[in-house]
Amino acid sequence: GRDSLAPFVLRPDKALMFAAGGVLSYRVIRGTAIVSSDPVAPPGREPEVLAAFLELARRRGWQVALWGASDRHLDAYRRLGLRSVCTGEEAIVDPAAFTLEGRAVRKLRQSVHRVDRRGWEITVRDGRAIDAELEAGIEALEDAWRSSHPRLHGFAMGMGAYESDLRPDDVYVLARSPEGELGAVMRFAAHCGNLSLDIMRRVGVTPNGLNEAMVCRVLELARERRIPQVSLNYAGLAHLVRGEAGRGGALRWAAQLLMPPLSRRFQMERLVRFNQKFSPRWQRRYLVYQSRLALPRTVVREIGRASCRER
Repeated sequence: GRDSLAPFVLRPDKALMFAAGGVLSYRVIRGTAIVSSDPVAPPGREPEVLAAFLELARRRGWQVALWGASDRHLDAYRRLGLRSVCTGEEAIVDPAAFTLEGRAVRKLRQSVHRVDRRGWEITVRDGRAIDAELEAGIEALEDAWRSSHPRLHGFAMGMGAYESDLRPDDVYVLARSPEGELGAVMRFAAHCGNLSLDIMRRVGVTPNGLNEAMVCRVLELARERRIPQVSLNYAGLAHLVRGEAGRGGALRWAAQLLMPPLSRRFQMERLVRFNQKFSPRWQRRYLVYQSRLALPRTVVREIGRASCRER
């Protein structure tokens, strides 16, 4: 697929449907089939895949919703009788334009220097270069992290639990303490020459700014390899957090109503502030749904899916 969310159709908790030379992934929750982003298909045939799925859903009595759809197929989706509403934004960084020079990134530069002064070492490995010993260390860190996070909340992109079946082109960012202990891992999924942040794991006592320093390191690598873009995450309702909801009264009303409780539960403002440190391009993502009457139920189920326990 060409989209940065395309790798995540391979999450092991999804079912797959093949049609029109393409595929989409979905999960049925209480009668609503939730499709993960856009179908993956030969150019121009994505709507055909969705049309075939809509027919399957009709026969089985499901409502259908696409979560995290891009804007490239919205017109085609409308011709299928579907509606759409912006539900968030994806933060995408251009490594060639990213820099740690200048006053605007002073705090980010300080984070990198702080981690370095405290003796932490940040390295990058391709999936093909992860040997058995390092793989065991990553798995141990994953187990330790999950033991302290029994329930996960959020809208970020993720392939699910760490698995030992590594993809050779994925990129791992590793942070070790001055004593040589592995304290943090990030994994970036590779897709069509680009990278998408998949997991962020950190355990024990780590210096402030470690996550920022690790992202800076992968952006440095991406610049060296001439990787066009690095996607940090898909932040739910980021356009509302950033005050970009538009001038419509309904959108302003929704922002005032939804943001306080959702921000407390999902730490949306914190995620947006983290992303903004890297001067990203914000790409809007959409919830595509079948009817206005089904929209409230669909939104509730999407939020429930985002906050469900990962296994």
